[in-house]
Amino acid sequence: MTSKAQVDAIRIARQVKKNFPHRNFREISFDREVIRKDILPLSYDEACRLRGPVFEALEDELRRAGCSMLPEFLHCLASKEQALFESLNIRERLSDDMALLYKIVNILADAELAVIVNKHQGLKMCFTGFFDTMQILEPYRQKYGYALNSLNEHIISLCHNIQGQERDAAEPISRIYYAYATYLISSGQRVNAIDYLQIAMNLVRGHVWTAEVGMPAGSLTLHELVAQDLARLLLIQGKAVVRTQPEEAVAMARRATVLIAEIGREKNLEIFIDTFLERANFLMEIGNYNSAQQCLDQIRTQILACTEYRFIKLNIKYYLFQGQCYEVFEVVDKAISSYKRALRLSRLYSHKDLEAQILLYLGKIFAKDTQMTSIAKKCYEHAKRIYVDFNDQHKRKMANYLKAKLMADEITPLYMAMLKASTTRYCAFFNLRQWKNRCRPFWHHLGDEIIKQERDSIYCLLDEEKEDIVRDIDDIELKTYRLEEGDI
Repeated sequence: MTSKAQVDAIRIARQVKKNFPHRNFREISFDREVIRKDILPLSYDEACRLRGPVFEALEDELRRAGCSMLPEFLHCLASKEQALFESLNIRERLSDDMALLYKIVNILADAELAVIVNKHQGLKMCFTGFFDTMQILEPYRQKYGYALNSLNEHIISLCHNIQGQERDAAEPISRIYYAYATYLISSGQRVNAIDYLQIAMNLVRGHVWTAEVGMPAGSLTLHELVAQDLARLLLIQGKAVVRTQPEEAVAMARRATVLIAEIGREKNLEIFIDTFLERANFLMEIGNYNSAQQCLDQIRTQILACTEYRFIKLNIKYYLFQGQCYEVFEVVDKAISSYKRALRLSRLYSHKDLEAQILLYLGKIFAKDTQMTSIAKKCYEHAKRIYVDFNDQHKRKMANYLKAKLMADEITPLYMAMLKASTTRYCAFFNLRQWKNRCRPFWHHLGDEIIKQERDSIYCLLDEEKEDIVRDIDDIELKTYRLEEGDI
């Protein structure tokens, strides 16, 4: 090295030390051999991953390792990811998160190789690995939802392939079915979720596996967890189909009762009582009030003894359904008493939705008594205000309809008496026509027209009679107030 080159090297080294005073940067060498020793050499697989595309590199690596299913899965996942990315349906790709992708692929590869090497003895290790990958990817559901969906479907298809031959792998497979059912519930696919929860229930029945891996003995079991979730989901699905398939809804509620009885009714008293209440509700939907009353009688002792806060809503529902039964059985005093108990509890613990529902039922009972119509109006008005706060348009219209019907029932006898006492043909026809025209839009729009008219100033339906009305507007009467077919 010439003297000039040495001077330049010293000058550069000093400049580097000046700009980077930290001790880690003070020892800088320009010796190629030293630099080569500091560079860690890459393996062939690592070099292929870095060079990309990463999915193709992983497929080739897995095939050479002896895997057959996983490379096909990765190929389908890569195609799906690319199509979604090009169509701008996703912004972030799993292939860009190398650490997460490699972690998942390594676990899946170990799982597949465990079966290839150990045959049936490796099933437990295999499906344990599958369950672990589902748990690892679950927190990234919003970010990589397409990948989680593909992974779940791939793993579930493999579980179906060995259905009936689970052997030692029954525990991880049941956890996989439960995790997939939970995923379907959050996706709004309740019917499919019920099917997978039932499969998981068949696998966990008779075992004492803990709800989560690693929980101490005596903790909540997977059997109890699956039974509770399946019972709750059956009740929710029953509420959704009771209007169209009431018999099926009743069967779902009965099935939920059996599930809770299987894991212990005393430990799960809240759900157990709720299954009877919902079954009574479903039976009332199909008009079988006698059977509904029998369901309520079966839980009467337990529910009256439950005074804890978590049972308050169940008590309200019990008194509400009991009142409905008494109302149908024409025991009005007991019906009103049950409704009032439910109303008091709902107001005391701020269950506004149930309060509005109870008020509508009370209003219907009071509307039948001509001396109680003012109380019925107050019930409907209060229920309407609650539904306005909840922004429930359908129920608000129902409250408006019931109130308007009550007002119409009040005014109809007086109005018909007025028409009967009218001495002129014009007055009778005019008022009858006006009444009909005002009522027609109401029946079409469930009270929207009445609401509009309530906001306007009140006007009299009867115009003052003019002495020569017939002679003065003979032509107008013939065109405007002609009695048409069907007017009366």
